[in-house]
Amino acid sequence: MSFYGFARAVARPFVKVLFRYKLEGRENIPEGSFVLCANHVSLLDPVCLVCAFKPKLSFMAKTELNKGILGKVLKKAGMIFVNRQQADLGAIRQCVDVLKNGGSVGIFPQGTRVKGKVDASQGLEGISMICTLGRAQALPVAVVYPSGKAGIFRKTRLIVGKPISTEEFAAAGDRTAQSQYIFGKVCDIINNEEN
Repeated sequence: MSFYGFARAVARPFVKVLFRYKLEGRENIPEGSFVLCANHVSLLDPVCLVCAFKPKLSFMAKTELNKGILGKVLKKAGMIFVNRQQADLGAIRQCVDVLKNGGSVGIFPQGTRVKGKVDASQGLEGISMICTLGRAQALPVAVVYPSGKAGIFRKTRLIVGKPISTEEFAAAGDRTAQSQYIFGKVCDIINNEEN
């Protein structure tokens, strides 16, 4: 068993009880590689997503986390560190390699945690490039905390939308428009839940 599989197996029952996550729309998870694109509300988001999704997810994370023991553990678990201050082509290449080798990548297109209203314009460039170069579908996932915030014994809903093919988002225009189109699908799920 890989380190990722071991860590997930150990953490999953505790995370399930403490943060009460529920995966909805499981039927939308595609076979093969995909790029999971989700809104980012809390530090708990990637933990709940890793525990809920059976396919291994190599999440992108800020390079500031790549320090000391925590950095070593996260790297061993498949985390891809990205420098948010520049166009980090090395991180993009790592994502593409994961996808071409049959793995899946997790991305928070907002680039940081955002509380409050989500909007398609918050979707940063890079998502569509990774999907295109890795020949993978984008999978929109909405992280929703019904109580308004994350916390112990508070419910966490992980709502999976329909996968988006490269052909579909390519029709949106340039890279910026494509990335915003993808994140817009996450926003649509959240807005539909609120209405």
